[in-house]
Amino acid sequence: MFCRLVKTPGKIGAFLTLILFFRPALAQHGELVMATTFSPSATAWIIQRWQTQPGAVTIRTLNRTSASLEQLLDTSNAENVDLILTSSPMLLQHLQEHQKLAPLDKIPQNSQRLVPESIRSTSVAVAISGYGLLINRSALAARHLPAPADWDDLTQPRYQGALLMSSPSRSDTNHLMIEALLQQKGWVKGWETLLASAGNLVTISSRSFGVADKIKSGLGVAGPVIDNYANLLLNDPHLTFSYFPQSAVSPTYVAVLKKSQHPAEAGRFIRYLLSPEGQRILADANTGKYPVTPLSADNPRAAQQAVLMNQPPLNYRLILKRQQLVQRMFDTAISFRLAQLKDAWRALHSAEARLKRPLPEIRTLLTRVPVDAASSEDEAWLAQFENKSFAEQQMMEWQLWFLNNQRQAINKLEELK
Repeated sequence: MFCRLVKTPGKIGAFLTLILFFRPALAQHGELVMATTFSPSATAWIIQRWQTQPGAVTIRTLNRTSASLEQLLDTSNAENVDLILTSSPMLLQHLQEHQKLAPLDKIPQNSQRLVPESIRSTSVAVAISGYGLLINRSALAARHLPAPADWDDLTQPRYQGALLMSSPSRSDTNHLMIEALLQQKGWVKGWETLLASAGNLVTISSRSFGVADKIKSGLGVAGPVIDNYANLLLNDPHLTFSYFPQSAVSPTYVAVLKKSQHPAEAGRFIRYLLSPEGQRILADANTGKYPVTPLSADNPRAAQQAVLMNQPPLNYRLILKRQQLVQRMFDTAISFRLAQLKDAWRALHSAEARLKRPLPEIRTLLTRVPVDAASSEDEAWLAQFENKSFAEQQMMEWQLWFLNNQRQAINKLEELK
């Protein structure tokens, strides 16, 4: 990075130049640098408790999106990052494939069984989370709406202009939540649910924790989020959170960078997180998460932890193979055409209310995607998305496909008037 220096006379100018030149090194002396995809509030309690340990080294966090961290850590100027704390197996897979992560050993079995097999040699699970709906009860009451409980509820016309969501291309947390929906409902039904829900969106947040913040502010009534962002806000009496009936489990992973300047201290921090004391801290509601060690039966959070731990695992191999497909499909189908999408669904809801009957043919036009279920699992075809030209060509074709379907839907709605 180049700094533009202010001209300052004499020794003062030389001193300021030295400060600017050496500032990065000075800031990193005697500390662990932990890059994380979590918000500062989600990591503050863990770090605060760690700092009370005798001889604990200071931890400085870099809070960025997965894509931003990927870009940073692919460069030589990686700010001397020692650790990664994330819920994104996609980020860890990328770093492992590029030989950025150090191998780990002597990891407890109850932790490693939660880690996707492809990254078990370098990553450890220290906590778990689940997905559900954060709801602003005051905003809900103001609109005289019942509380939604699952994805299917989010498709109902009554929630038009009331929902918030993030994009999988901006948030790996959101990507995993959407993949859970696609795997549980199937590719076709999953996209039908997503597209119908998207017709009720207020906006798409750039970060997953931004969804929680916007719901708190009253911009929307409800939205799908990960529990650790929601739980940190539940001291607000206007907010409530409920898990999806089939919430997937989302582990929190830690990994050490190969080029860490403090590998011993990084290892000590991981051992602390997995220790009985560290697991007790992760069991504290201040983290919004659950430990990987089973809670005692008398703990009020034990029942939900058991539900999450017993959920069938996601197919991470499939997630990693079709990451580009899901991200690009979501943005083409929803993010890049949200205004037009909302207009089409508003017109459909109005027509169905006026006619007092569903219009399945028009709904089909608005909920289809141009990739079939078989292709969505075809590894040879999915691998082509690593080619930028192929991916961009597909997106151009998809744009025309969605536009044509929407025109057909609007024309059919016009004929009903």
